[in-house]
Amino acid sequence: MDSHILQLLQEGATSVSNLLLKMYKRMSLTDDEMMLLIHLLSFQQEGNRFPTLTELEERMSMTSRRLIQSLQKLLKEDWITIDEFIDPQTGMRHEQYNLTPLYKKLYQTWREQQADPRSMEPFLEVAVSLDAEPVAIYARFEQAFGRPLAPFELENIHMWTEQDGYQEELILTALREAATVGKLHIRYIDRILLEWQKQQITTVEQARLYSLNFRRQANMRDHGQPL
Repeated sequence: MDSHILQLLQEGATSVSNLLLKMYKRMSLTDDEMMLLIHLLSFQQEGNRFPTLTELEERMSMTSRRLIQSLQKLLKEDWITIDEFIDPQTGMRHEQYNLTPLYKKLYQTWREQQADPRSMEPFLEVAVSLDAEPVAIYARFEQAFGRPLAPFELENIHMWTEQDGYQEELILTALREAATVGKLHIRYIDRILLEWQKQQITTVEQARLYSLNFRRQANMRDHGQPL
């Protein structure tokens, strides 16, 4: 393979929430502001938490003045913040762009849209359909996590039901299993569901039996007892 092509392929990709792409217009973000946010995400995923204006200008077609105005607006309206953090290796203080406020606004907008009975826009295919996915499953996750779900968590649950075809009760069983072992986070629950899928487990009873046997074997191994 040509070395230049290989280098291009190794550049990787930037992960952007589909829900954000579908809803930023409703959130009153302009195309320029959205593209700026995508570039901030790209820099962060490359390990650069606080790109300079020069670095942003090299990637974007907007003028320096427009770029500064867009950044100032995002900061002023609390779409993003600039936080300080201490490098654990050097002990030095650094600044970073924090996009958490953006996702909080996205979540709030999604909840408002969901509660509006007049709204049946296409983006709901990515969010929640009351017919396809009962709101109860999201409420159960929020109750278990003790906080509102982040956008990527909402998308994961949606994918479990719509793309992967998991039954709601099986997902909630995986949630209870994660709570039992003290690992309440989406990635761990996803691993549980994948493991059950590999074992061709499709019912709650099968899942419970498999989990009980797994924990029993793990306890025996910990205590050096024969299986």
